[in-house]
Amino acid sequence: MSEGGVDLSQIRGDWKFHIDYIQNAVDQTLKRQAKYWNELGNDADIGADVEQQVQIWADLNANANDKGTIPTADGLLEKFISSCRDARARCDAYQDKGDSELVEEFTEACRQTRGLCDDLEMMIGQRPDDQ
Repeated sequence: MSEGGVDLSQIRGDWKFHIDYIQNAVDQTLKRQAKYWNELGNDADIGADVEQQVQIWADLNANANDKGTIPTADGLLEKFISSCRDARARCDAYQDKGDSELVEEFTEACRQTRGLCDDLEMMIGQRPDDQ
């Protein structure tokens, strides 16, 4: 990121490209997160967090428009973002309790998903009127 920050006006012209890019990143990161959790799966609260995030994301994809873009104005995306952020403390504590490479991979996938939430929020704020 440059020192001057991001010129958000530049995103508006390529909004569809950027949201598609972020959608793909979230798709891939959530797949990794769920895969690692399926191998670990030893904490019911974290399991519920992962399941909720995967389900909300699936609902967003199921409601995508004819061009494959997820809805960004119905509140469901904000619910996904909130779900990811609400799980932070549990995932961080889980990493502190475990010392395996698999635990590290899982918690890194969780952090990456949360990181993408910042991008999703930016895209909500920059959504063109026709999206």
